[in-house]
Amino acid sequence: MIKKNILLIGILPPPINGQTIAFQALVDEMDVDTLTLSGKRNATFSKILIYFGLLFRLIFKLVLRKYVVYHTISQSKEGFMRDFPIVFLSKFLGSKIIVHIHGGNYDGFYYNQKSYIQQRIRQMLVQTDSIIVLSESMKKMFDFEPELFSKISVVKNGLPWNIDIYERKFKQLPIKNDLPIKIIFLSNLIESKGYLDVLEATSILVNEYGYNIKTDFCGEFIQYDDAQRFSTLSEAKHYFHEFVVKNNLKNYINYHGIIGLEKKKELLKEAHFFVLPTNYINEGQPISIIEAMAYSCVVLTTDYRGIPDMINTYQSGIYVKYNNPKEIAFKIQNLIQHPSEYQKISKNGYQNYLKNYTKDIHLKTLVNEIKSHTLKSKNAIDFHSDTAVEFDGKYVQSSQFQQRYEVWTKLFEQYIKSEMKVMDAGCGSGIFSIYLSLKKCIVVGVDGSEKMIELCKKHSLAKKLAISFQQAILPFENIDNFDKQDVILCSSVLEYITDYEIVIQQFKELLNLNGMLIISMPNSDSWYRKIEKYIFKLTGKPPYYQYIQHILTEKDFSKQLKYYGFELQEFTYYPNTTLFSRFLKLVGVSEKHTNTMFVGVYKLI
Repeated sequence: MIKKNILLIGILPPPINGQTIAFQALVDEMDVDTLTLSGKRNATFSKILIYFGLLFRLIFKLVLRKYVVYHTISQSKEGFMRDFPIVFLSKFLGSKIIVHIHGGNYDGFYYNQKSYIQQRIRQMLVQTDSIIVLSESMKKMFDFEPELFSKISVVKNGLPWNIDIYERKFKQLPIKNDLPIKIIFLSNLIESKGYLDVLEATSILVNEYGYNIKTDFCGEFIQYDDAQRFSTLSEAKHYFHEFVVKNNLKNYINYHGIIGLEKKKELLKEAHFFVLPTNYINEGQPISIIEAMAYSCVVLTTDYRGIPDMINTYQSGIYVKYNNPKEIAFKIQNLIQHPSEYQKISKNGYQNYLKNYTKDIHLKTLVNEIKSHTLKSKNAIDFHSDTAVEFDGKYVQSSQFQQRYEVWTKLFEQYIKSEMKVMDAGCGSGIFSIYLSLKKCIVVGVDGSEKMIELCKKHSLAKKLAISFQQAILPFENIDNFDKQDVILCSSVLEYITDYEIVIQQFKELLNLNGMLIISMPNSDSWYRKIEKYIFKLTGKPPYYQYIQHILTEKDFSKQLKYYGFELQEFTYYPNTTLFSRFLKLVGVSEKHTNTMFVGVYKLI
């Protein structure tokens, strides 16, 4: 898959916020297909039209070509209703899907939903190929679904532009009293972002401490759901401007509204302090903090969400409490009185930016994560390694896998006795090996995937079982590495092997006289199997289909095994858990045509 098979979905500015700015930087970096959603406020009908137009174009693109789809997801119920169809369609039509969460409240959003919505959220996330979060601490947002752990990757935010070395200089506080000490609040003016704390702290610094302060507020006034002091946006605006007048702060407060990039750079160059005492419910890893560190401003912010992963207090910034303007004023005063401490934090913040948060570092990490999913697994072993944890979980979550387990273990009970020596060839995550070890058999499990063997060892250790697990590829390079066996199992393996007859010959050589071979193959008599290749071409599902090399009838397969000296004892068709197979069974079609697999028990004679 080449670079152009990447599709980006997200919101571009306006509105201006961390998520839209980050998405704009990614779009500018990657010359790939892009679909944009609307982020307009209070334009519901227009957003709906844009959204359904996007879904139509998404379906059209995915039918024609398989993509790696990157999508920035939301932390609200309305956003989830938007995100779910995008993820579902991407997977249903055979593409990979990467979701990127820019906030730090996904678990809060999840637990605030009714159970049926929670189930759909888990269903959506489990379908994803990767979930990108902003920091290590944010991984815990997905503790509600352990199956997601292996999918989560960390990509830190970064400065949305490159800084010329001549733009940057280490800050020091003004020596002369007639020069102002400059503070900047750079974020949308949402109550829980703490802009009122900065406003009131400025009043304390000016009117109580007597400092010459100039505070710049940059951003759009927005009324958010978590507001507590004001019920309307007009009330919030009125309070802000009235406070400035009542406290004689006209010469000390500048409200700029939404500003452009050049104005932002100018203000950051001049600012000494950046203050963001945020308690915003959807806060993640504010890009504005990175912008401030990049220009050597001393950052005062809260120990909240993903911020502790960015700021080491009194080293690269200072923590303050939300809704405590007196503390903000006191800590700024303390740094004014200790300029060497100010300079140390200013320098450390800039070094922190250089080490972790430049545009190049951010985009390189993000682009590499996206591109890593464009690389197809080289073979069936690679594919099963990539999906090892998901495969293991299916024995709990999938009715198809549960029926597989039931069919196979029923055969074990009939044909395998305790103390028998059993090889589980292609053991996967070891579920059959563990079952037979508990039955007091002497088991060796073999699989070509290192990750599968790791899972096997983990499970057997948890159950305190002495099972020998070995990584080896079929056909075996040297069968002398293995002892003779009484029984060999081979579940859903031979269909992936080009020269599977060589494997059957090796099994024969490894079995004791009258030994048993319990083995499965995809059933070509199944009506579903006859149309499966066309379904795969359209949807890319099931994903393992691209690696299947053999689909046989039970009659032909048993005939081949007879040639090698194996006599059929019993066979069973399975599974019948899909709607398609259940419907066919309901109308009287035999299992030979409804079920997609068969397993046979063969005796070496």
